[in-house]
Amino acid sequence: MTTFTERLNSALKQSGMSQHQLAEKVKISQPAIQKLLSGKSNTSRKIVEIANALNVDLLWLTKGIGKAKLTKNSANATMLGAIDEWDSKTPLDEDEVEVPFYKDVRLSAGNGFADDIEDYNGYKLRLSRSTMRKYGIDKDCAVCLTVYGDSMEPVFRDGSTVGINQADTNIRDGKIYAINHDGLLRIKILERLPGNQVKIRSYNSDYDDETISLDDITILGRVWWQSSILD
Repeated sequence: MTTFTERLNSALKQSGMSQHQLAEKVKISQPAIQKLLSGKSNTSRKIVEIANALNVDLLWLTKGIGKAKLTKNSANATMLGAIDEWDSKTPLDEDEVEVPFYKDVRLSAGNGFADDIEDYNGYKLRLSRSTMRKYGIDKDCAVCLTVYGDSMEPVFRDGSTVGINQADTNIRDGKIYAINHDGLLRIKILERLPGNQVKIRSYNSDYDDETISLDDITILGRVWWQSSILD
């Protein structure tokens, strides 16, 4: 199996970018890129941005698993590998923003969990400012929550953290939304139907589709990001 350094060098060569261009794109120094390429360092807090900039799969780049190249429809939201240690006192870098993390509020990917989304406990997650800007996410409209249940597997694993764009509440067929359904917080695929109806779908085939009135749900926002640990 190839090493991380070999994969990174190969990806950079295939991209046609120089070290300086990659450094500018992910907003770190060129010497930091050089250390990664030479094997003097095998980790970076910018590893997700590096994978995205090189258009390669994060799991392949960090672990050598799967295929290198991303397709146009591929998602690359799972954070893997070692990162620099930090805590709540570590200053934000220039490309980081803090987003509220409703850690104790559960969005159900099963049968639902009754709770109040406003039960904010003060936790925050750090996300990339440039990534949010790229996808048109206003940091003041973003929150993160934890998903419990298996109805959305394999896309969303039990215990995944998801990012919600609260400014995006208009249903676009096939997109994934956080919804309040009769007091239950759920994460589901939504599809509009005639007669003010909406179809609620799961990725897991063990769960049947549901058809309900649009008036029975409150759309909290569209899911635009997720992170999970692969075991």
